[in-house]
Amino acid sequence: MDYAFERWINSSAGHHPLIDGVMVHIVAWGEYAFIVVVALWLLQGVITADSLELLGAVTALLAAVVALSANQAIAHIWYRPRPYVAHPNTVHLLLHHSPDASFPSDHAAASMAISFVLMNFHRYLGILLLLFALLMCYSRVYVGDHYPGDIFAGLIVGLVSALLLLFCFQRVARYISGRLETMLMKARAALF
Repeated sequence: MDYAFERWINSSAGHHPLIDGVMVHIVAWGEYAFIVVVALWLLQGVITADSLELLGAVTALLAAVVALSANQAIAHIWYRPRPYVAHPNTVHLLLHHSPDASFPSDHAAASMAISFVLMNFHRYLGILLLLFALLMCYSRVYVGDHYPGDIFAGLIVGLVSALLLLFCFQRVARYISGRLETMLMKARAALF
């Protein structure tokens, strides 16, 4: 069934140059967009010396790290080849990708973790980022990198990681952001 959904989404790849180009660009640059969001969020917290913004950025970063770490553990337990590896004659691959494990999707996990944390600190920005994350996830199936099940599993891993950092391990994020804030105060005092 997962393969049938993958075929339904990927079957039009390679037939519509404009859509193909958009999807390839989203896949190629999507992860950098999330890196930039977290970096700008952290920078904004540093520049404004806003402890809540520092906490949010650190929480988002830690949630992404937890999600990606969990994905690596899952991939070692349950290896699933990518669609273009398992079905080379039917999957339209639009963008080269290494043939590492397909399940669960790292991009889905990290983007969901970051989006959900951002949504808890800045609701509307988080919703916009979540919509972009979903588009990025769809595009990864469209270009032949993932099955929809890989994406869904990654989204669940990302959501659980964000919830863990927001509600169970908030003390860790608070400690790290507090340390960062202390270092920034010392640096400011030394400069001025």
